[in-house]
Amino acid sequence: MRKTTTLLLPVLLVLFGAGAPAQNTDADPNGTSLHAVSTGGGARSLGDLIAGPWDVETGPNDNRCLGVEEMDGFLWVTGGGHSTIGWNYMVHQYDMDGVFIQSFPQTSNTTAWGGRDMVSIGNTLYIGSDNAEVSEYIWNGVTLTHVALYTVPVTGTVRALTQRPSDGHFFTKSFTGSIYEFDLTTAFNTFTNTGVSAYGFGWDYVGNTIWSTDASASATELDPADGQATGRGFSTALGGSQGGADVYDDPRNLNGPSMVMLHQTTPDQIAIYDTTGTPPPPPPTAWTVNLPTAFVPADGFMDDFEGHGGVVPPHMAVTAIDPLTGLPDPEAWCDIAGGSGLGAASGTACLEMGLDPLSSNYHNVRNALVVGLDGSAAANFDLSFNGINHGEESHAIDGVWVSADGLDWWAVRAGWSGITSTWGPVSGLDLSSTPAVVTGTFYLMFAQEDNFPYGYLDGAGVDDILVGTPPPPGPVLTVNNIVGGQVGTVEVTGATPGGMVIMGTSFAGGGPTSTIYGTVMLSPPIHTRSVVADGAGMATTSRKVYAHLSGKTLYFQAVDDTTGNLTNALSVVVG
Repeated sequence: MRKTTTLLLPVLLVLFGAGAPAQNTDADPNGTSLHAVSTGGGARSLGDLIAGPWDVETGPNDNRCLGVEEMDGFLWVTGGGHSTIGWNYMVHQYDMDGVFIQSFPQTSNTTAWGGRDMVSIGNTLYIGSDNAEVSEYIWNGVTLTHVALYTVPVTGTVRALTQRPSDGHFFTKSFTGSIYEFDLTTAFNTFTNTGVSAYGFGWDYVGNTIWSTDASASATELDPADGQATGRGFSTALGGSQGGADVYDDPRNLNGPSMVMLHQTTPDQIAIYDTTGTPPPPPPTAWTVNLPTAFVPADGFMDDFEGHGGVVPPHMAVTAIDPLTGLPDPEAWCDIAGGSGLGAASGTACLEMGLDPLSSNYHNVRNALVVGLDGSAAANFDLSFNGINHGEESHAIDGVWVSADGLDWWAVRAGWSGITSTWGPVSGLDLSSTPAVVTGTFYLMFAQEDNFPYGYLDGAGVDDILVGTPPPPGPVLTVNNIVGGQVGTVEVTGATPGGMVIMGTSFAGGGPTSTIYGTVMLSPPIHTRSVVADGAGMATTSRKVYAHLSGKTLYFQAVDDTTGNLTNALSVVVG
């Protein structure tokens, strides 16, 4: 990884350096780098390049770029304007590959160099500047709008800026000045650290530390308890004067958190670096999620959520909580019926995770769907699904995970970035690629955390899950009019014409139960009825649904006795 960076550097200097106008930099003239360049090797090392570098100057014609922040799946850069046209103070928007999209004016932060580093909280962006000022902006998915200007209880320029999620405390530092811990109204701590020349801060959620940019575009890890360096850090081959920074989950880096840094070079550039190195950190263990009580075969597992009627089967479990208290949150939306009405990738049902679509009480919720799988007979652990992302910001639990014990979770896909706001396929995920043992029973988790309603700025959806090899096409089961006191119909299509179809019903639960036909999703006792399929392969039976069953859940599945092929399983709440 480092070899690639080193070879690219002379080319970048030729492309961007020759004949360029004088470059303005807001740099610490007394700063000196503390670290050696990471050398890389056979495995990724601390500080190795993940993505970039990307020119952020040419698109907006701004050679005074300063801060950088990831928010809502975009990279945001503050800039003062170009030295040949004067100061204009903007916030520039880029996609996650560094492609310039558009610019928004800094309504405040318009003294000296304007806004420096930034920190995002959901879709709120805070920008630090001179005179102890912090400006608040709101991103609504279309426009970045200034809403407030605060004079905060620190001294001097709010240059590097980050926030600790657990208590909302901000941290700032200007070059070799003091580190301040504060909120918008109250000062908490001041730490002296003249050895680090800070321009950008980012919060590392794994270590609960602060990564700071340092002189010559190096990076230093700081302990927020005392403001001192932890001993971890790296320099970059790209170099230049230091700029802003952020730490976030980048799907290109499964090692752990990534650090995006702004380099005040010619031209101004951003690049993304590894803050972990190999081996990866221990998996998070603090997530308490509900676990299913049953396991189904992993290889060939398919689910489009159509057959559950919104009832969670025993091989699945949902969690919908307040992430701060860990208690159930009535407005946490983890729904397998597609209940928002916003549509599924196929059919009408899908997994939806977010805040309640009808809520206006915006606050963070955490949602997870865990599937119990048995990989003991599996030869293929490839996972694919259809996904949709309505505007998720990065949170530690976001993405797709596996666990052998339900305690230690390993990412097979970190975050939801790269998935668009329209349904599309996600593939190439190998459930056996992590240290979690999947050759026995294990858990597959889809998880999301954010603070806006599903389908409105936030929320992630999943549909058409497939693990391993798809099973051969088989008969299809449907049920209709399962209402107490009325006559319900059970129908199987796609069976062997003239062959026997055995239809099973359970009042006890959704299995799994081993039978001569394989694993069925019915719990004993299983009530069966045999029906002969007609010439078109359709078998139908009708029976009265007793009135006292209203409100209870019935479970259905059938088998083509000629081929041994099982139908899909259904669970239905009696009307």
